Amino acid sequence: MSACVEVIAWGRQPREGEQAYAAFLAYRDLGPWRTHEATRLRLGKRPGYLKPIERWSARRDWRLRAGAWDAHLQAERDEVTAQETAKWERRRLQAMEDGWQTCRALRARLAQRLDSPPEMQMPTPAVAPAMPAMEAPGALADADAGAPPEEAKATAGRGPAPVRCDDLTLARLAKLIVDLEWALIAEALPAPPEIDPLTATDDEIKAYLARHPRLGRPPRR
Repeated sequence: MSACVEVIAWGRQPREGEQAYAAFLAYRDLGPWRTHEATRLRLGKRPGYLKPIERWSARRDWRLRAGAWDAHLQAERDEVTAQETAKWERRRLQAMEDGWQTCRALRARLAQRLDSPPEMQMPTPAVAPAMPAMEAPGALADADAGAPPEEAKATAGRGPAPVRCDDLTLARLAKLIVDLEWALIAEALPAPPEIDPLTATDDEIKAYLARHPRLGRPPRR
């Protein structure tokens, strides 16, 4: 019982001699600009070797086999490109989701600051002047050692003074949130179709500007 073996076009063909197949490989690997003369030069043969190359090429249809090899390589490149594109698309979507969750956390932080009563927003403590060299750690330790126990406990119990959250800080945080949200929305939305500003109506221009704001900024109202 005979078994049918599929022969790959760019592989060695039945009853194809070693020299003929080596010449075909040289021809095949030259790429789209392959020629018989370039094959002879690749093999390092004398000019008279061009005749057997042409004979083998015509008998074994080198052009068709080399074209099948080119298509095979391109299919492999396309598969790798598709896999890389899908991988980076997943990463882009994940980065957008992470950015949106960051915006949600920042909005919660902003709401917490806005809800806090003004008396809870402590003034920013003044920066203490630098200690003279003679008053650094040793003198400070002596001062603590000589302080009354009650005063020492009060000093030890105090942590760093809270930093004041003023209106300017809140405004900057709010602007940062809005800019990030608009940048993420603009990235997530499909690209708007191009319009001709000379023939587009006012409504079409407004719709285009609303869907295509400047990077990181909401459209002007």
